[in-house]
Amino acid sequence: MTIKTMTAVALVSLMVALSASAGQKFGADRHVARGIACTMCHGPDMKNPNYPDENTCTQCHPKDAMAAKTAKLTPNPHKAPHNGDCTLCHMQHEPTVNYCAQCHKFDFPKVP
Repeated sequence: MTIKTMTAVALVSLMVALSASAGQKFGADRHVARGIACTMCHGPDMKNPNYPDENTCTQCHPKDAMAAKTAKLTPNPHKAPHNGDCTLCHMQHEPTVNYCAQCHKFDFPKVP
């Protein structure tokens, strides 16, 4: 295979991958759409970004407010006795995960 052909195949593969993922919105996309800069969650040094944790999330999303928002769910995932870090379910740059399902069989709707 020539260099030109390999480059063309790589570019086409990249375009296909990007167009496939472009349709899927993640939490980070919602934050950006609302004008929230990456530095709000990752700190000022984007060459060495911080990994957000529960303390980062609860600055804007207080736990009691999140529990109230999901009060109709049984059980309420934001009132769980062993509710862990927000990023266990809400991964902002990847699809979300129902972390509870690792041990439980709760029928939660899609995790936003």
